[in-house]
Amino acid sequence: MQSAMSQQLREHQPLARRLATEWRGIVILERWARAAGATRWFFVTSQAMLERVFDLLRGGSSVSFYFAKHLHVEIDNETARQEMFDEITRHGELVLGYPQPGDTELEMLIASGPSDLTECLMHHPEGALVVWGQWPPRENDGETVISVDLVDADGILRSHPH
Repeated sequence: MQSAMSQQLREHQPLARRLATEWRGIVILERWARAAGATRWFFVTSQAMLERVFDLLRGGSSVSFYFAKHLHVEIDNETARQEMFDEITRHGELVLGYPQPGDTELEMLIASGPSDLTECLMHHPEGALVVWGQWPPRENDGETVISVDLVDADGILRSHPH
């Protein structure tokens, strides 16, 4: 039995159109309703993984699907790390996480300053896939990012401060 939220996403026309085109990975940020800023992150590389995420999302959440532009998805190497340090020096903060093969949930850390970033990177050897960048905005351009406010568990769309 599909939840009202997963059904809403499967029937969302802009998302369905974008998913019908080529994509290699999607970073998903779920902003929970009525949860004091709590979030959950996902990284999917297949339709099957995406379907699992649809079934995990909480009612009333605002969900953003990042296909490109706002977050880097690349191999953690010397070049990527230098870009991370350049970015954190300019903006003071960034988020980063390391997707685990087959796992849809993605633990994202917030690094506040170069020393914090150094500490985060010490725990991850180069060569792994890393997702990183500035905290992404809640946008909806229909191509690089699609954001959807989910109905609550009872199927009703309510306004929530995300």
